[in-house]
Amino acid sequence: MIKIMVATDLSERSAHALQRAVQLIRRQGGGEWTLVHVIDDDAPAEHVASQVQQAETLLQAQAERLAEQAGSKPRVIVASGDVAEVLVESAQGSGAELLVVGAHRKSSLRDFFVGTTLERVVRASHLPVLRVNGPVTHEYKHALLALDLSRISLQAASRARDLGLLDPQNFDAASALEPVSPGVMLEASLSAQVLETQREDLRKQILERLGQDGLNLTSERLQIHVGSPESVIDEALKRSSADLLVLGTHAREGVSRLVLGSVASRLLATQDVDALIVPPAR
Repeated sequence: MIKIMVATDLSERSAHALQRAVQLIRRQGGGEWTLVHVIDDDAPAEHVASQVQQAETLLQAQAERLAEQAGSKPRVIVASGDVAEVLVESAQGSGAELLVVGAHRKSSLRDFFVGTTLERVVRASHLPVLRVNGPVTHEYKHALLALDLSRISLQAASRARDLGLLDPQNFDAASALEPVSPGVMLEASLSAQVLETQREDLRKQILERLGQDGLNLTSERLQIHVGSPESVIDEALKRSSADLLVLGTHAREGVSRLVLGSVASRLLATQDVDALIVPPAR
């Protein structure tokens, strides 16, 4: 069973993350999971202590209700301090294998996917992070993998499967093709031939490496197009109607150096689809 940790700021967006966690826990027949709420400690100690007590009372009551839905009661952690530090410590203490968060915009976690918080959490904990964008109406049915030929990018697919977030029989993948010599001007016919050769070589390598990990993707479900990763993935999401985007990331560099390039951070900021960000395992 997968141990899940949910970061919540008690907002509606956090409620979406909680409902996704409930669905995942229920699907696996129960299991250990934890709710974590962080209070900003940049205030008088008495005020912070009061906020901690109030939040803990609210979350304990919520945990009772969630237990009825999920089949197991979540542990509650309320602490004050730095968000990243608390999340990392909580993840290590609970043995969490997946961190679930809402798409926070106006909270202490508002910079979670565009600033240092995610970088620090991913780097220190190596936890995959599932960002839940909206209300949960169904289980994930169709994932889109954003791929290149790096080891980390391909391993992200395997970890998504192991977490139960990717159906190995029903997923798509997309990869951006950038010409080997973009600065060299070629005749139109020769250029098209070179690009097609590059495309087929990339397709063959990706399918072969996925197959080695037990992910037998058909050629028709692998979209390879010329362009930036951002534009290629954006178009692939529209074509595939995927409800989950899976991205691999270098833990040592955080979101600023996602496998697919720095444009991937903008994908997380602009796409409404839920996203799983997967660092390499320890």
